[in-house]
Amino acid sequence: MRHHLPLPAAYALLAILGVAVWIRILSAHGGLWVDEAWSAVLVAKAGTPWAVFTSINHDNNHHLNSLWMQAVGYAAPPLALRALSIVTGAATVLVVAAIGARRSTAHALVGAALFALSPILVNYGSEARGYAPMLLCALGAILVTARWLNAPASAPRHAPGLLALLTILGLLSQLTMLFFVVAIAGWVALTLRQRFATATAAAMTARLMLPSLVAVLLVVTLVFGAAAASPGGMQVGDYVPFSFASLVSALQVMLATTLGASASPRWCIAVLALALCVAAMAAVAQRRPMAWLVILAIAGLPIALATLHIANTGMPRYFLLSSVAILLLLTDLVATALTKGLRSKILAALALTLVAIGMVHDIAQDIARRRGDIDAAIAGVRIEAPGGARVHVDHLQPVAPLRVAAATARYPLVLTGDCRPVQFVFVDLDDGGAAAATTRRCGRVYTLRTVRRRGMLSGTDWALYGLPRARNALSTNPY
Repeated sequence: MRHHLPLPAAYALLAILGVAVWIRILSAHGGLWVDEAWSAVLVAKAGTPWAVFTSINHDNNHHLNSLWMQAVGYAAPPLALRALSIVTGAATVLVVAAIGARRSTAHALVGAALFALSPILVNYGSEARGYAPMLLCALGAILVTARWLNAPASAPRHAPGLLALLTILGLLSQLTMLFFVVAIAGWVALTLRQRFATATAAAMTARLMLPSLVAVLLVVTLVFGAAAASPGGMQVGDYVPFSFASLVSALQVMLATTLGASASPRWCIAVLALALCVAAMAAVAQRRPMAWLVILAIAGLPIALATLHIANTGMPRYFLLSSVAILLLLTDLVATALTKGLRSKILAALALTLVAIGMVHDIAQDIARRRGDIDAAIAGVRIEAPGGARVHVDHLQPVAPLRVAAATARYPLVLTGDCRPVQFVFVDLDDGGAAAATTRRCGRVYTLRTVRRRGMLSGTDWALYGLPRARNALSTNPY
């Protein structure tokens, strides 16, 4: 059933959309962090759009985002490189409103507000990676599926093809779109099983999802076929073996950054997780429209990854499916309460206000940190050495961010890892680790110039050191 928004609600939705765009633009300032910068370097080496698909055989290649970065240019301002994510990230607000409008005006506006302000969505909706376009496609697929489930017998014939197209675009944005496809298939099958016999439900599910399965096979063949045909095969930037501790930590961070609860203690996050699981099970018992999607995303995904011992599950971004489901569940709970008696309305409004305050707090903190803002290192070096500088790095990780930042600033920079004389030393810090007042490299002592801290989900902690008399030592151009 569709619910057309009245004019005041439409204006409110436009205001929410404006806020979503504004905070994503604010969050997009600062230099590219490690993952973004390595993507930019790989894209620059590829040279052509075709090579993006055939030559960058790396898990950091989010194909549609790579094409955007190639079109904009390696040394473009960070805001331009992140523009695709800003636009698609903000557009999710409209798709969520369309999903909610099928229930009520309250569902549309509450959902739009939560997706506009959720810190994890603001973060990935403002950095030069493929998660925001992927989420737009995933939410589009959820909308198409919700409409189809409303009346599968009389649903438009184009629904399976549209789902397949969204699957292709989502996978080419980021391969974790696969999680959404599996969850949507399970949602459809389990929902139909509540209405029809098992054989009928299975046949209807197959008719809807078969084109999407073909789409998955096509994209997987393209990506991994190109890797298999290359000398180096598929490259992985960071491989961390599975551990339950890292999985639990990632889930805690995901939940905290989804709901703006980063300042809450761990026990509070655990209680919140338990409450959400209970609410999801209650939704299944009540046969709420998206109940099976929510339970599969919140509980099914972590259980599946733990059972299969999937590597790198210590990264909260692996659980964006869970984030989306949590926000959809919260939308349903709050919006439904807003349509009931006065007491329910007051409690729902209070809960929504507290969540919004927490979200704004977390967003403001992340905006201030700018993912560690590697541009600040180049700015600091340039003040002391306007003609160019040599900088020592201890390992490969900061090379791409520093090179991209220098290229953007049109600043001549040489990076070295040996004992050649340098004016500055760039040091990666452990997360939250203290920066010493001085550091020593190859017998030379360097003093602390500046320190930057990562955001909640992206970036790195780093410190820049310089020679005690760097300004005098750089009176001539080192080139």
